[in-house]
Amino acid sequence: MIRQNSYLILKRVRQYLTLFNFMFKFGRKIDRKIEQIAKKLSENSKVLDLGCGNGAIGIFLSTREFAVTCVDQDMEALKGIKENHPDINVVSKNILDFSFPQEEYNLVLILNVLHFLKFKEAVKVIKKSMESLKHGGFLYLKVFSTRDPSYHKFATFHSKTEEKNTFYSNKLKKFMHFFTEDELYEILKKHKILKMTDELVWDNHPPYGAHKHGILTVLVEK
Repeated sequence: MIRQNSYLILKRVRQYLTLFNFMFKFGRKIDRKIEQIAKKLSENSKVLDLGCGNGAIGIFLSTREFAVTCVDQDMEALKGIKENHPDINVVSKNILDFSFPQEEYNLVLILNVLHFLKFKEAVKVIKKSMESLKHGGFLYLKVFSTRDPSYHKFATFHSKTEEKNTFYSNKLKKFMHFFTEDELYEILKKHKILKMTDELVWDNHPPYGAHKHGILTVLVEK
């Protein structure tokens, strides 16, 4: 009886965790540095938010009269943005399939997205994003670094690839790349790197609760 009750409790916990994971969407928070970056932009600036999730940052910037384009493959999240903020241009696509216009935007945001790609794919997105910026425009980027506590777990328990620090999770059915400062410097060395930090920061979301991430943050001017 005790064993059966324990099994039922464990089953119920797993059900709740699955539900919380389904309900949780990225893109609900507004990065504190966004307001500082917004002050650098002129009126009617164009913003591209890649992997926008629920679009909190894009929505915030649209209230500042910027022309915002939000890109994500999550149809449900984009539907909410479109219904409540019709002034925002929403594009339902994987960012790898997005057609980057040349010298179109004043600000490109790629926040907590690229570490879910292979390294070569991430490099491609970064370079196309820089090409899509107008002269004097900004790229604001956040990725997991090799300081992230989960880096060693991926290195130990998940499949390694031909790329250094890139792993494939059979459980999650996705790739994960952990970046280094040297990698980002090499990719962005032709442009003006205004700031680069590698910090351990707290996060809190289902199903993991409070936990830390190693985050590389970069602000670049073209």
